[in-house]
Amino acid sequence: MTNRPARPCLLGLFVLLLTAVSSCAPEGGSAARGDDAFLRLLAAEEARPTGGPELTVLIEGTAAEQDFLRQVAVRGLGRLENPELLGDITPLLSDSSATVRQFAANAVAQAVHTSEGDVALESLLNRLALEDDPAVRGVIGHAAGRLALTARNRQRVEETLIGLSGSAERPAPAETLTGVMLGFEALVRRGGSEGIGPQAAERLEALMSHGVSGTPSVDNARIRSLAVSTLGQARRMSQPLVERAFDDPSADVRATAARHLDAVPTSQRSEIIRRALEDGSAQIAIEAIRHTARLPRDTTYCEYLLAAAAPTVLGAVRVVAIDALAQPCPAPAQQRASLREAAMSLDASATSEWQPSAHALVSLAQLSRDDSAPLLSSFVSHANPFVRAYGARAARLLGDRGTLRELVDDPVANVKTAAIEGVFALEDHSADPLLIAQLAHDDPQLLMTAARLLEGTTDRASAATAAMTAFERISLAGRETWRDSRRALLTRLAEVGDAMLTERLIPFLSDYDPMVAADVAGILGTWNGQSYAATPTPRARAALPTSADLRSMDEASVVLHMQGGPTVEISLLPYAAPTNTYRFVRLVRAGYFDGLTFHRWAPNFVLQGGSPSAHEYQGDGPFTRDEVGLDLQWRGTVGISTRGHDTGDGQIYINLIDNVRLNHGYTVIGTVVAGMDVVDSSLEGAVIERAEFRPAR
Repeated sequence: MTNRPARPCLLGLFVLLLTAVSSCAPEGGSAARGDDAFLRLLAAEEARPTGGPELTVLIEGTAAEQDFLRQVAVRGLGRLENPELLGDITPLLSDSSATVRQFAANAVAQAVHTSEGDVALESLLNRLALEDDPAVRGVIGHAAGRLALTARNRQRVEETLIGLSGSAERPAPAETLTGVMLGFEALVRRGGSEGIGPQAAERLEALMSHGVSGTPSVDNARIRSLAVSTLGQARRMSQPLVERAFDDPSADVRATAARHLDAVPTSQRSEIIRRALEDGSAQIAIEAIRHTARLPRDTTYCEYLLAAAAPTVLGAVRVVAIDALAQPCPAPAQQRASLREAAMSLDASATSEWQPSAHALVSLAQLSRDDSAPLLSSFVSHANPFVRAYGARAARLLGDRGTLRELVDDPVANVKTAAIEGVFALEDHSADPLLIAQLAHDDPQLLMTAARLLEGTTDRASAATAAMTAFERISLAGRETWRDSRRALLTRLAEVGDAMLTERLIPFLSDYDPMVAADVAGILGTWNGQSYAATPTPRARAALPTSADLRSMDEASVVLHMQGGPTVEISLLPYAAPTNTYRFVRLVRAGYFDGLTFHRWAPNFVLQGGSPSAHEYQGDGPFTRDEVGLDLQWRGTVGISTRGHDTGDGQIYINLIDNVRLNHGYTVIGTVVAGMDVVDSSLEGAVIERAEFRPAR
């Protein structure tokens, strides 16, 4: 049981506050969700307490009369990821509400998300023996599979999941099976080389056909796709199973099978790759091209890649194929001609579809200087900074120092960053004066890159002065989301600085970022041979949503008006992820996203954007806490980018496939309900002309 803190008498009244909610409000309805009791629970969770009054608020919230408030309280306890709270979470596995029991099972697993999970297993299995609700049984199966377990307990979970799945004659309901398959997938992914036993493999093979002959269903297709993925990760796929999956009516299942083509003997792969490329699904073609790119380049495979790189092919597939053509083919003349044609098709307009041309230039630069060098100038002078950054990468491959040094003066930091990386690759530490000069800029990625490349510099004094000045300067902004750049500067300062800078660094022992304060204490200790204590003074948290804010977001959506006219509509989840959804909506209403881009396109993974500097390291100023729960990372869901636990930065990503490996580690704030075809066709640099908040109709 948890060692609960002493509770002030006034907090003992919290249960009364929780029950003082209109009994007329439906479970989870807006009247219940927006009341003071919910907001109090939200504030307590946001504080990330390890004890004290806020933790008491959450614990006492599990006894609220209203189901919705109990589920919020137990979800909040799980989000603290503290195994010592299992004693407060597990009683809700027996709650009268099936929904609360789902949240409780998920919270049990979340409480041990970063620790050993054996302590949580018995409570889940004991509840499963009594549970009859199909959805709760599914969540329990998923939760059990997520745990980090000893070999013996892994075996118990495997046996449990087999039984929970039902039989060929009488399979479990889809809502149970989805949880079972997620449990199997998590068990295998977490277990690494341990894989699964023959009985589990046999059951998964059977589930590859689940619902295939009935009415098409998203749930049934997910079950089949997860079966294929789990068998593939466990190295239990075979050529017959891959071919069977390639006959599945769901493109998602076929795409999953295409990720495991290594299960097919080498001599048999050519035909199945051809089938994948002719399938008609971009997801499947991308996986086939990626696999082909890893194989020895024979004439047949190069013909496949050249065909996929043709101008008539869909943008995403074409770009992946162009990237794959960076390695030599048996017919180099045709390969170079194809890439040269793509590179030469670059339009001078900043809004043109530049991606195939830019990728083609980089691939061509790896193959032929004579073909690519004459084309470089049109890229490095282009109106679009993404194109100029690709020009810098090509210049690096071509060894063109002059062009790279010119691009260091580019007004856009991303281009500068690509340029200094190229200069350093060609000149090594002879480029240190150039790198030190970049520390006068404020772009976080540029600062990180310059600081990293200065490792081992001989100009220690200049580097130390510049790094210290840059650190002081950007620290004044008080932006939590600049943690990575600030720590990168401290890393270099630790190497090149000395005790002469002690007085300038001492104030940062009480920095607003505890990680930075700890770094400073370590550096000062090393420089001066004595112990320093970090005493961080965190900034006040960003304002939480009010009742009115929550009600305005309930059943509302955000519409992204993309360049050229198409739109993407995102329905919001304000009660699943209140603080992150609220910031997203607040930024939308303020025009923050207008004119920004989706700067990161990872094929068959995510489309990410919302950075003022169009890169990973700059977003909105304060961090937001993770708000993970029962909303999973299915295709089309919208999540919040982070660079570690509780480091949401306002950037969003859209899942291009079912990214179940992201479950329980990243916050979901919404789902694309219209325009997923627009998302699928968007590439790196796609521009959000305007983001519009659309209240519920």
